This record gives sequence, structure tokens and C-alpha cells, in this order.
Amino acid sequence: MRPYKTNPLLVERIWGGKSLLEYNKKLGEKAIGESWETGSLEGNNPVLIKLIDAKESLSVQVHPDDEFARRAENRKNGKSEAWVVLDCDEDSFIICGFNRPIKKEEFRKLLEEGRITQVLNYIKVRKGDYIYIPAGTIHSLGKGVLVYEVQQPSDLTYRIYDWDRTDSQGKKRELHIDKAVDAIDYSSELPRISNIYDASRNGVSDIVDCRYFKSSFGTLQDKERHNYETGLFRAVTVISGNAVLESEETRLSIRKGDTCIIPADYNRTVFVEGLGAAEYIVTTCSTKI
Repeated sequence: MRPYKTNPLLVERIWGGKSLLEYNKKLGEKAIGESWETGSLEGNNPVLIKLIDAKESLSVQVHPDDEFARRAENRKNGKSEAWVVLDCDEDSFIICGFNRPIKKEEFRKLLEEGRITQVLNYIKVRKGDYIYIPAGTIHSLGKGVLVYEVQQPSDLTYRIYDWDRTDSQGKKRELHIDKAVDAIDYSSELPRISNIYDASRNGVSDIVDCRYFKSSFGTLQDKERHNYETGLFRAVTVISGNAVLESEETRLSIRKGDTCIIPADYNRTVFVEGLGAAEYIVTTCSTKI
């Protein structure tokens, strides 16, 4: 299969907003966007890529790891993920992990008393921040944040707290307390957050490298090229400017918000070339799911 440009799927959410439309006017021609997703839970792609616009804070949640997903849900994998902040308000935050050591019994007690926000780890973010969120980590994306998300292809999410939010019928969303309490990794350390713009602006620099995927940040000047060899699945998402993805038989124009897939079995070198200054994220997987 040749490289191809994806047609993202719009998924509307209770917390969604309109800033994603401002990020790429092309998306505005289709619908009001909250979460634009590339990949498939049932397909062969080893990752799911999203552009998530959080007009309101997402629920406080946790995703199970592979073992928990197989044992409790009869699913083949859990969900580890990573975020890159593409845009955010001045006072935007994310939640990732706890702000102090905590045990399962204490956490359940805090839930019963409605006091879990006291032990959540709030992190103020700025454009370019990135963070890896392994399965078992309690987390939430805060209001006013637009992120690039790469994750294992899974929809397993256990909601713990939803800010007492209701839908248009006045109903609260379902919580999954028992499973969430069991799925949380209480031994995990505080997360490390870095920024893509603190590294060298020349070439490509690593963002995250875990057992499921590796993501890197690339910068291009006009007519500058980065080449990618065969044998690995790659997803290339432009986050600033315009570029071209090209091989001997393929030429695809990609602009901010677009994602192209380079299949693992494509046997020709692929180039990403800047049309003026451009920035992109490339996510690599060595195997299919």
C-alpha cells in the first residue's frame, strides 16, 4: 500500500469547543470539531492519533494496562498515550498523577468523601509541552488546551470524576469507580513534562519512546527534506505550516492538522519537504497490533 492522507473522524464530546476549527480552517468546512481521530480500533494501524480540543476540562480518568484489559475486559490491549500541547490558554493545566504518595484504600475513601481533587497533580502547561501518560495513570486534559494525542488503539476509559457536569438532558455521565480504583498504578512516580521548543530547532528530536510507539518533533525550512526509510509504520502530522510527503510514486500536500500514513510494508524511501517553514510530528511503530 502506498502512503496516504487520512480522512479524520469527527467525534463530538460533551466538553468540546470550537478552537480546533481556528487551528485549521479546513476542518471548519466539515463540522464543528471536538476530537478529530486518525486510525481505527478494529483496523491494522498500531496507534490512534487525535487532535483534541478541550473547551471544558475532560473527566478525571484512567486507562487500564494490557494485562488488566485482557483480564477484566477481554480486550487485547490497554491504553498508554502521550500528549503534545499545540495551543492553550494562558492559565491552562493538565492533571497527571497524584501530588503525593497515596494508597488504594485512601484513594477510595477520598472518592467516597468527594475530596479526590485535593490529591491530584495539576501541571500548568504552555504551547509545545509534551508528556507521556502510561496506562494506570490518573489524568485529565484541562480547559482551553488543544493537544496532539497518540495512543494505543483502545477506547477503554474509566471515568472517576466529571466535575459534576450534566448533558443537555440534565444527566451526569456514567462513572466507573470500581474498575478505576483497581486499574490505577499507585506506585507510579510524578510525570516528567518537557517542551519541544526547548530542544534543538534543527532536524528531528525525540518526544517520547515507549514500547508501543515512538514520536519525534521535526522542523523544516523551505525546500528542506527529511527522509524516512522502509520497514516501519509511520504517521506524519503537520502542526505548523505546509509540507509535502513524497516518494517515487506519491506526492501528497499536507498542511497544519493533516496526517499522512506511511505503511510498514511500503518499500520505498519517503521524503517530507517543507513548503516554507513547517513543523511536524512523526510517530513510528515497529510492529502492527
